[in-house]
Amino acid sequence: MIQSLGTLSLASAAATGEAGFANPANRTLVASTTVVVAVVILLAWMARRRTGLVPHGLGAVVEHLYDWVDELARDMMGSQGRRYVPFAMSIFLFVLASNWSGLLPVPKFADAGSTPAGQHAQDSGEQVAGHPLFEAPSVSFNTTLALAVVSFLSFNFYGLRKNLEVRPASARGTGNRGGIAGFFKWLSHFWEPTPMLWRDLSGAMRYLLVPLLACLFIVLNVVEEFARLISLSIRLYGNIFGEHEVKTQLTSTMSVFLGQSETAFQAGSVGGGAGYGMMSLLLWGSSFFVLCVGALAGFIQAFIFFVLTLSYISHVVAEEH
Repeated sequence: MIQSLGTLSLASAAATGEAGFANPANRTLVASTTVVVAVVILLAWMARRRTGLVPHGLGAVVEHLYDWVDELARDMMGSQGRRYVPFAMSIFLFVLASNWSGLLPVPKFADAGSTPAGQHAQDSGEQVAGHPLFEAPSVSFNTTLALAVVSFLSFNFYGLRKNLEVRPASARGTGNRGGIAGFFKWLSHFWEPTPMLWRDLSGAMRYLLVPLLACLFIVLNVVEEFARLISLSIRLYGNIFGEHEVKTQLTSTMSVFLGQSETAFQAGSVGGGAGYGMMSLLLWGSSFFVLCVGALAGFIQAFIFFVLTLSYISHVVAEEH
């Protein structure tokens, strides 16, 4: 799967003969991501101006959304979950805005360098390659992988920070010494549940079996950490890219039928023109349905992404009982 995604990116770059930031598709992606971030910040600033004792308009919408995220975080982690609401809210808003931005009808502009040297598009007989003026950031695997890396680093950072904090012993006698001891306590989760097996087993089984299982658990736990990274990125990318491709193919086919309908009417074939026109109308209805499904899927994927992030954070900062 990862190899095919990498091949897809390389093929896209090779199609224009350019790689990196010189590739127009990559520049469009960076510009689109900047626009989405700017829009999210602008909406947050506008909502903040409308909050108060009685929030109204956009402020009320964002406040209800914040309370919803806060309730989810407290259900997972108790009162300490409120510390992670701003981060989770930022993840949710960016992913949601990225997903929904793909629903915008954005035209394409022709790449002047895509035609053969010394020929115009109409003379070459080849279709001119086009690049969208705006591309939904979550359609690119680069964006979803970057988001997954942010999520991956965040829950490891929060888990490490909690173990480095010095906390006094509670009524149950459980505290946290922090510092170097806290670091090794955080590191110990990579060989869980080896300590439990060491306590439960005795005799030769303890000394022969537990060390072998400890090596196995270390490998499995490390693989699990990176599996989270891969699953977060591929899940978001696959769903949004699939919806984007279906919508693109439907609109492209619709434009072909519209062109054939116009040609048929110009040739005097009323029946053929009407038939192609009906097919275009049917495809338009299908694309509108896909648009509605895409809006719902975009929200669901944003919800899943930030809830999984909160779940991973909850796992590493949970209080021991």
